[in-house]
Amino acid sequence: MPKGAEPLRPLPFPAVKKTIAVIAILLVALIISLWHRMPGEDTRSTKVFLMDTFVELLAEGSRNQAEKAFKEAIRELKRLDTRLGYENSLIDELNRSRTLKDREVYCLVRISKEIHASSSGGFSITLRPILDAWGFTGLHPHRLPTESEFAAWKSLPSDEAVSLSPDGVTIEIPKGLQIDLGGIAKGYAADRAAEAMKKSGIESGLVNAGGDITAFGERTWKVGIKHPRGPGVFTTIPVRNRSVATSGDYERFFVQNGIRYSHILDPATGRPARVLSSATIIADTGTDADAWATALFVKGPQTLKDELEKRGMDWIAVDLEGNITTSGPMREFCPEKLPEPRKN
Repeated sequence: MPKGAEPLRPLPFPAVKKTIAVIAILLVALIISLWHRMPGEDTRSTKVFLMDTFVELLAEGSRNQAEKAFKEAIRELKRLDTRLGYENSLIDELNRSRTLKDREVYCLVRISKEIHASSSGGFSITLRPILDAWGFTGLHPHRLPTESEFAAWKSLPSDEAVSLSPDGVTIEIPKGLQIDLGGIAKGYAADRAAEAMKKSGIESGLVNAGGDITAFGERTWKVGIKHPRGPGVFTTIPVRNRSVATSGDYERFFVQNGIRYSHILDPATGRPARVLSSATIIADTGTDADAWATALFVKGPQTLKDELEKRGMDWIAVDLEGNITTSGPMREFCPEKLPEPRKN
């Protein structure tokens, strides 16, 4: 999802990947350009390291209001980090035992399966074994999987085989299949943190979970979309009471024999998607923005633009040649061609 506006993908890294993760996150921080203050407003902010990413919280209000809201938002983020990560989490339990009873995870899996079907397979939660093979989950250094590893993964069932019981809480997966909610959980975490801030009395604020952004209230924020081939941003868009997420091939990748291999895999092949270099979604929720940014990156706007329009989402897509296409409302903010990257 990389999930341009970029803030669990995957959640969280094993300890051996911590240093690499921090470096990647610092790069992701370049994605966001926020104009924090307007005349007459008090903008409070804090930043914490959770879910192996930096999470920035901003709130309009008094210091006491903001501190209370930040405390509640951080508590919610910690809860989700424990429940949705790789190590000793509910997802780990499901992958190990092949069954889980949990309403929250059930809802996220249900949403994920619906997006998988609606995006022509562009989004998937069953890529974990092949992500492991590539080294994108920290089991070993990055490498090209062997043909036998691709064959073993392709022999496994896909998202359709994830079973949701009518009781609204029970999830079952067949033997061998492993799920990974990293493509949707980070946006969901931003939504939940924003909701915690609202319940604490903050009327206008923003959560930037490592690049997945959820803004709420009447404040208009300006969010910069990272240049996928250089430092800085290539455009800035206004965001009010909406969410933004970007997937790009610059987030986590390695280069071998001059070829860039990104962590965003095409669910049809298990290999890096090579349609776009950056895909941004602006949606009503961070959950949708996060997952659909991945789907757009994999499938491209020609395949998904009608579906995105039907759902009321805006989008910005940069292809491998630097050509930029957008939904109608975003055209005024974007050039037709990616500008040359600024030199530091």
